[in-house]
Formats: sequence, structure tokens, C-alpha cells
Amino acid sequence: MAVSLFAQTSTPTNQHAIPMREESHHHLIFQNSYVNVFFVEIPPHESTLPHHHDLPYISVPPGGPDALPYEDAPVKRRPEVGYSAGNFSHAVTNSSDVTLRNLAVELVRPQGTFRNGCVNIMRDQPPGACDAPSAAGEAHYHSPDFESDEIVVESWFFDRARTTSPLDDPHDMLIAGLNGVSVSGVSGLDSAYALRGGVLWVPAGSKPVFKTSPQHDGHFIAIIFKDSGATK
Repeated sequence: MAVSLFAQTSTPTNQHAIPMREESHHHLIFQNSYVNVFFVEIPPHESTLPHHHDLPYISVPPGGPDALPYEDAPVKRRPEVGYSAGNFSHAVTNSSDVTLRNLAVELVRPQGTFRNGCVNIMRDQPPGACDAPSAAGEAHYHSPDFESDEIVVESWFFDRARTTSPLDDPHDMLIAGLNGVSVSGVSGLDSAYALRGGVLWVPAGSKPVFKTSPQHDGHFIAIIFKDSGATK
């Protein structure tokens, strides 16, 4: 795993490793020409089989019923998004008393160079430019976590009791970890059909509208594909 959400250990191994998609704790829930999305679930005190990650991938905490607690605060807390370059084998042990759940978004296409934003993903590079998270009460806010030549990864935050104007979305976007936000748009876009972990594919031109309830803030991770949509 690229992100440690609960107590766990990761044991590197290159012997007898199976492909990740054949490992029983990794469930493929969505795929297209850009991504393979796996919902990862490891019960307490259980280990995965040794498995190999061929592709680079982004780790995102799940949303929906599987979401981690998200406390309201004067400054919105950034979800623990992570990145791994892939091409390694390991086995993971969940040593905690709670089930480990995570989303692993494999990047199918070559990514080129990665650059830091608000998250220092590339430890050998300087920190990227980053605005401070917005204060509670602002309608919505999003900021770049990191990017490659092919994608931009952003954290999006929404204050409670808000409805946005339709988004001008020239590129395809994958929403992951959707939590506390409903999404609607043209061509049948509806977060009621979001996959487990709060995964929703938003095609370019969907004009999504985001809405939160009067009781709760909302947030998600957006992965935007630069070479999609109008620039194909």
C-alpha cells in the first residue's frame, strides 16, 4: 500500500508473487483506457498473499459507507492520498482490530514526469506551490495535490448546505472517495450510481453539479486526465 490508514506491515517479496488482480483482497470495480480501480479490503489480523503491482497507482481513502470519520473543523482536513510508482511485489498484514479499506487507482497510460503540489509525493523534488485549505463557510474549494504530464490529482472540499453551478469540465475526471457530496449532470450522471468506495466516472461535458446536505461538509479526490475530452 502507498498509504497507511491503519496499523499494518508491508513485507517486500519477489518470490511466488501473483498479479494484484488475482489477489483475493483486491476487487476490480472499474476499468477503462485510463485506469483500473480496485477496492481493497483486508479484515483485522489478516494478510494478503504476496502480489505484484505492475503499474503505478494512486491510493485514496474510500468514501460512502466505507469512509473514515471526517470531523468538521475550521480548516478542512486533506484526505490521505498517496502514490506508488509500481513494479514491485509485497504482502500486506493488517495488524489492527478494524478492517483496512482502500482504493487503488492504477494508471494505465505512461505518466511522464510527476510534480509535487500540496502533497509532497516526490520526496526527491522540492515542495510544490500550494494554497492553504479554505475555512469552513466557503462554498467549495479544490487544490492540486500533485500532477504528472498526464493527470492532475486534486482534493475537493464543500461546505454544508451548498449547491454549485454546473462545472465547465473539458476533461474526463474520476472521482474517488466521494463522501457527503451528491453529484448530478447531463447524460445521466448521478452519484446514486457511484461504485463502492465512492468511485464515479465523470465524462467531459457532463456539466456536474455538486450538492451537500444541511448537516455535513463533503469532500473527494478528483483525478483529471489532461489528454481527454476536448483535447483528444
